[in-house]
Amino acid sequence: MYRITSMHGHSAMIFCNMTSKNGVGATEIGHDRESRTLVDGYEQPGSYKRKIKYDISMEQIAAIINQSNNCEQFIKYECFNSGLLKNSYGWWVSRRGSKMNYWGGAAVDSGKCSCGMNNSCAGRKCNCDKNDQVWREDSGYLTDKNTLPVTELRFGDTTRTYKGIDELGYHTLGKLRCWG
Repeated sequence: MYRITSMHGHSAMIFCNMTSKNGVGATEIGHDRESRTLVDGYEQPGSYKRKIKYDISMEQIAAIINQSNNCEQFIKYECFNSGLLKNSYGWWVSRRGSKMNYWGGAAVDSGKCSCGMNNSCAGRKCNCDKNDQVWREDSGYLTDKNTLPVTELRFGDTTRTYKGIDELGYHTLGKLRCWG
């Protein structure tokens, strides 16, 4: 664990985890939205907005990313009757403010979730895009150093349907981890 102090005198603790990557130290940067969070009552695509505030500045994060060979961040959406990438109901926002069209575990700019990479999704490109009355999940690691970390989460399709069936989601976003 070590302390980083910004130019403005603010300091934060970040951790060097020596056990996570076969003994290679991984720097872990936390944020204010690590807990599983309910999304309910937002119908329009991206109308649910959750900005992510990291424990250190984006300039410091960018420096760590640039000095590392690998970075990853776990992202998960649990859904009940709530779409994800289909009709652009949900997305994440990159470090540079871009709307990203893929989910954890999928190739950059693929328009898919991890299951879409091997055609194993319940829906076409994501499990959540099945949009049925079954709890489903799309999750995986984002690994593109050019776009990490996630700065905002956006979701929609989480209100009651005209038939009175509830639509819900839960998002979980892990710490940013960099190593090598």
